[in-house]
Amino acid sequence: MKHYIRSYWTKYKQLYKKGLKGLAAFLAIGAIVFFVLATIASRGMGVIFNEVMARQTMMRGTVTVESLSATPWGTLSFTDLVWTDPDGRRLITVPDGKIRVNMWDVVTRNFKASAINGIELNDAVIVVDLDENNRLDFVPASPDVKKPLNEVEPRPKPPKKTTQERQEELGNKVRNFNWQGQHLDLKIRLRNSQLEVFNRNRHYVMKDVNARIDLDSNRAVHIDMETGKFGGTAIGDGLVLKGRIDLKDVLKHRMPQLDLQFDVKGVDPSSLGFGDNIHDAMTLLTRVTGDFNRPLAKGRVTMPILRIPALTFENVVGDVTYQDGILNFENVNANVYSGKLEAKGVYNLDTRAYTITGVAKDLDSSEALKTPEFVVPVSANLNFKSEGQPRDMEVWGNFWSGDGHYMLIPIQSITGNFHNKGRHLSFSDVKVNTKITTISTNALRIDDGQLTMGPLNIMSHGGSNFILYDEDSFDDLDENMDQIKEGMKQASENSKRASESAKGLKDVKIPDDVKGSMKDLKRQMDSVKDSIERVKIN
Repeated sequence: MKHYIRSYWTKYKQLYKKGLKGLAAFLAIGAIVFFVLATIASRGMGVIFNEVMARQTMMRGTVTVESLSATPWGTLSFTDLVWTDPDGRRLITVPDGKIRVNMWDVVTRNFKASAINGIELNDAVIVVDLDENNRLDFVPASPDVKKPLNEVEPRPKPPKKTTQERQEELGNKVRNFNWQGQHLDLKIRLRNSQLEVFNRNRHYVMKDVNARIDLDSNRAVHIDMETGKFGGTAIGDGLVLKGRIDLKDVLKHRMPQLDLQFDVKGVDPSSLGFGDNIHDAMTLLTRVTGDFNRPLAKGRVTMPILRIPALTFENVVGDVTYQDGILNFENVNANVYSGKLEAKGVYNLDTRAYTITGVAKDLDSSEALKTPEFVVPVSANLNFKSEGQPRDMEVWGNFWSGDGHYMLIPIQSITGNFHNKGRHLSFSDVKVNTKITTISTNALRIDDGQLTMGPLNIMSHGGSNFILYDEDSFDDLDENMDQIKEGMKQASENSKRASESAKGLKDVKIPDDVKGSMKDLKRQMDSVKDSIERVKIN
């Protein structure tokens, strides 16, 4: 029995080894045959490429290349690829790149969209048009692709047609790219390319585009894209787009679902219509979700510094949401002249109109005015508004202060209203309260850097009331106050020197130069008194 089993096992091993050798030989022969066929096919790849391009139905028009080479492993290298529409207008130009195909499909001449499993484009110029539902199409480039980014048109130029003609054209529009539900499973790579995007009435040109897109039309699209500087509807330093687009059930009319990180870096506020000369960089860091045709973005807005007329904000941070062309800013906080700002606002990306409201608290007046002699904590209600033009930005509000001082004069409070549009800053209902007087005015303007002051009312708490009408007297007062400040500064320095040189309080003598400074100060005060004698008394 043992002998029988041993004999059977020996024969089995011999047959098994022969079977493996036969299978290996078959596979080797098959691989050699396939390699030979693939080599033959690769040598005729130019003919095959032209045949595939003639059969395909997704891209309207013609696709040509200047030169084409191929390997038996399915990599096609090309130069000067051009896709043109039937009218001869260029839709995509690519100086060089690669296409990876499934060689089995090539050998069996099964030319379908699924035969392509990889595309690499270098230094390409691609123009994308997104319709009202964000469906993608390719269109000819505009003249803006050759312009500096700061000269790119913010919005596409409207067609010179009637409303009815435009509606009829939209209904009968022939698309250059038609997916038609074909299964696509490929990897797309863009290197150092340029991308122009039209979306409704928005327009962007992006430089230095590098992207990796893994597309499976039955499942999802995975995107990892980063660009250099861009211009158009907005000007900025670059954007980053990473994440996933769910394509399940798209053929059943379900909208693709978004889950993307979308960061926009270094946006120029002036390009969005926030004033004529505000160029401090703004960054938006957002997460995009929802339907492809109506995305919702939520995230943060940050600015290291924001300088607008009369105000400088630092470390600006807030919450931002975006949908349907509207940016909503909430919980925006910033530092301003050692104080704090809390603000919120709404911005329309299409009309560029915006409204912003905020409260600034405990601003240091000496920092804001660059005058160390004037120290009071100031708070203000701020309002910003624009209808869409940079020069129509309007700023207004009211302000109030706590205790402080101007030089040696104690101040209890300051209140008033302000309005700024263009280069015209005006104040109204301004009141400066001290322990002995209240100084008020309803007319104070700064036009192109020139100060104009109306009647100044000075009321003492004892009942006396003075009104300054003559603007020349303001100049005299300013000049005399400057002299008083210099005199007090000199007297302070002289007193300091006298204190340092004195050996004891009893031995201190007032130096002659201090006496001279005090006499000069008295004469200046007398001069102020003479100026006030011209004041009308009520």
